[in-house]
Formats: sequence, structure tokens, C-alpha cells
Amino acid sequence: MTWRNLFRKPINEQDTEAMSAEVKPAAPNRGVPAHLAQAIEKRSAGGPSPNQDPEQRKLAGLRRRRVAILFDIEQGELAASPDNPWTQRIALLGEAMTNVGDDLVEASKVEPGPNHPVPATPIAIGAIDSGDAASVAFSIGANPFLYSEDPDWAERGHQIARSELVRRSGEVDALVPDDTREELREPLRAHLGDSLFVMASDLRDRMLDGEPLPPSPSLADHAAPCPVCGGWTDWRGTCQNCARRNARIMELKREEGRLLDERSREGEERRRLIEGLPLARKRLRDVEADLARLGETFR
Repeated sequence: MTWRNLFRKPINEQDTEAMSAEVKPAAPNRGVPAHLAQAIEKRSAGGPSPNQDPEQRKLAGLRRRRVAILFDIEQGELAASPDNPWTQRIALLGEAMTNVGDDLVEASKVEPGPNHPVPATPIAIGAIDSGDAASVAFSIGANPFLYSEDPDWAERGHQIARSELVRRSGEVDALVPDDTREELREPLRAHLGDSLFVMASDLRDRMLDGEPLPPSPSLADHAAPCPVCGGWTDWRGTCQNCARRNARIMELKREEGRLLDERSREGEERRRLIEGLPLARKRLRDVEADLARLGETFR
């Protein structure tokens, strides 16, 4: 015996078991919650019983098939009747297509766009900075304009996106001729403001791409008459009046196509139900014959 064991008390096996019982906590005696017990009971009761009669299972399956076939027959007979929901929906869709067609004819008419001539005041292009925050300067007569970007910086100081130009200085109202009719002053001011933004963006992009700048721009380049409707065109020759008309035409054509597809689906579904009616009746006779052999009777 070593000297360490001189000071230890002898421990027998019973003491060891008692100590283990004291150390280990008793497992809690938890019952299944009431709501879970009900769910488990319902799930267990809902399944097929292993002792269920095979003939009864077959009978229940045939009854379900008969109900489904009766529904198909009912739908087929309804579709074959003169007054049926499919024909009614097809008629309504046809009326809607007629209305869309009328709107399309009206939208395709070219209405004269707003127009008032502006003087061919020369535009002097100034400094164009194509750096991280680009800027474009130009003057229209004695009216200086400055457009510049709002820098968008990443964590290390590099620009991550090139933003749109913002007008910092320049009076667009001063560019509207004094003899412009009152109802055209605001539309012309808005048009010139948009067109100047387009020109400033074009000048910046030309500088970035190394392309030559326009030789002798003028204010008249921002309000040239549209060859289609006579309205104002912008710096790139785009007529907003024609653009709105074309957008409306495309919208109506999409709606016309959607209605046409929906009408075709309604007609196809009605045709399918009518053509499937003889087969559904034959299936019903077969199922009822099987049910009759199992003792099922029908009225």
C-alpha cells in the first residue's frame, strides 16, 4: 500500500452506487402536452387501419372516382349547352378587344405636337472635366450653365458609380422667347431644361470616349420641329410627343395580345370539356358496374 492510500477511507461498491445516484439528477417525468396528444391521436386515427376489409377500401375508392367523373360530366354538359360560362366570357373578352382596337386606332392618330420657334443663339462650350466627378460648362448667349456630378466614393476613395449630371447654374427661363404663348411657356421651359441635360451628358460622354465635340451648336438644336408631328425635338432628335404616342400604342397592343390569349384559352377549355364528355360517360358506366358488383345501388 502506498502512502497516498493511508489517508483514504475505504469505498465499497454500495457507496459508489449511492454516490452516483446522488450526483446524477433524476430525469424529469414529463407527459405529452394535451394539444400534441390530440394531434398524434388524430393522425393515428386518420390512417388506414391494417385490419380494414380490402373490399371496403376498393368500394371507397370507386365511390371517390364516381364523384370525380360526375363532376367532369357536369362540366362537359354545361360547356355543351348553348348558354354556358365559357361562351359568356369569350363574348366579354371579344367586347374588350373591340374597345382596345378602337383605342388603338385613336392612339395611332398623329396629333400635332407643341411648337414655338427659338432663336439660333450660339452655344459656347467651355471647360469639360471628365475626372471622378465630371463637370460640363457652356454658355448660351450671356447665360452660363454648369452641370456636374455628385461623386459617389468607395471606402478607398475610388468612384464606384458615375452619377447623373446636375445643373448647378444657368437660368432656363431666360431661354424662352418673349413672344411664346402663355400656354406654351412652361412646356417649352421644361423641354429646354431636359434637352440641355441631354446635351451636357452627351458632351461628357464624348470627352470620356475621346470623340470630337459638336462644331457649332445653337439653341435651335434643342427645339427643332419633329418631322412626324411637328413638336419639339431634343438635342438627340427625340420627340417626346411621338414617344408618348408610341408608348401608348405598345401598351394597347400588349393588352390586345393578352385578351386574345385569354379568349383562346377559354375556347380551348370548352372544346376539351365537350370532347371529353363521351369518354367520361363511358368511365362512369364502368365504375358504376364495378360498384354494382360490390352491392352498390344507384337511383
